[in-house]
Amino acid sequence: MYRQIYNMLKSAKDGTEDETNGRHVIAPWAIDFLRSRPGSSMLDVGAGRGKDLLAVREAVPDAKLHAVEGFPDSVAHLVNNGVEVVDLNLERDPLPFPDKSMDLVICNQVFEHLKDIFWLLSEIGRVTKDDGRIILGVPNLGALHNRVALLLGKQPPAIHVVGPHVRGFTNDGFKSMLQESGFFVVEKTAGGNFYPFPPSVSRPLSKILPGLAVSSFFFVRKGRTDEPYINFLSGPAGSQLVDTPYYKGPTAG
Repeated sequence: MYRQIYNMLKSAKDGTEDETNGRHVIAPWAIDFLRSRPGSSMLDVGAGRGKDLLAVREAVPDAKLHAVEGFPDSVAHLVNNGVEVVDLNLERDPLPFPDKSMDLVICNQVFEHLKDIFWLLSEIGRVTKDDGRIILGVPNLGALHNRVALLLGKQPPAIHVVGPHVRGFTNDGFKSMLQESGFFVVEKTAGGNFYPFPPSVSRPLSKILPGLAVSSFFFVRKGRTDEPYINFLSGPAGSQLVDTPYYKGPTAG
């Protein structure tokens, strides 16, 4: 029985990518925040074809749109739609924007692809205005289908060994990382998609049981502004990470 349930959950994702990517969560959050900020600047890190950016443009036409993206087809699509695009190494390069220059930064379905997650998070915090906001989304390792897989002794689909994801996050684990040492404050969370149900059912279920939803989304503000987030790696809170040489920046000793 468990194997039948697992196979059903595994095949349920077909055609539900927008639900998994939280299009119904991210764009409304972004639009609601930016409408009160005329001439605002918005950055999407790992923008893909810019669905979230372009949805915001329709509702907030004076917003200045920026993206970090490397796939040629996606870059061409973004540029053709008037988005300023840069390509860089998210695990090593600084974001090429001034400190506190962005009203809103989105980074959706990116952190699970990175080994060095703390550098990018610190850079996102650096370029976000003190009164700005950050929207982050990741696959949820605690989702129902991942739990069923583990129950059967299978590798959870959110972090296939032979696959693009090198990290797995539960809702609570990712939130704890964000709020480490008070650098960020999570104001809202939401779930996206709920295998094997259609949107009419999965959206209510994701609200009721976000810890079992396919993806987790976080609406975040900056907490501490006295130093960059990356500095926690050199302090007491980062002592448990001493055996892994996480990147701390080009000037770090």
